[in-house]
Amino acid sequence: MAAVTASRRVTPVIVLTATAAFGLLLGSATYGLHGTTPLLERATNSVSTWIIWTAVAGALIRARPLAAWAGAVMMLATCGGYYAASTLGDTFGAGGLGTAAVWSAAGLAGGPLLGWA
Repeated sequence: MAAVTASRRVTPVIVLTATAAFGLLLGSATYGLHGTTPLLERATNSVSTWIIWTAVAGALIRARPLAAWAGAVMMLATCGGYYAASTLGDTFGAGGLGTAAVWSAAGLAGGPLLGWA
């Protein structure tokens, strides 16, 4: 991703689309890796995984305003990927919508800060 963002011809749309795609992948992988091994359970059952990857994505983007937007997109996409995978896995449940809304709001609040930082 560093080579992609280093190019002057890369548009914000490309950066944000790539960030969203990675976020969706990360979210669905988080869901898929739950319960596989104790180590992966600890690694994926933590928001820190999402925080670290959002900060890494922001660090690869040189323009701070774009990095902040990418942080928000990354957190929302990760949340969306996780809850979409849980819906497909038939484990979303009755309380899932409220939980997804809380995590989405948290991602919107913290994502831009993580991307910018």
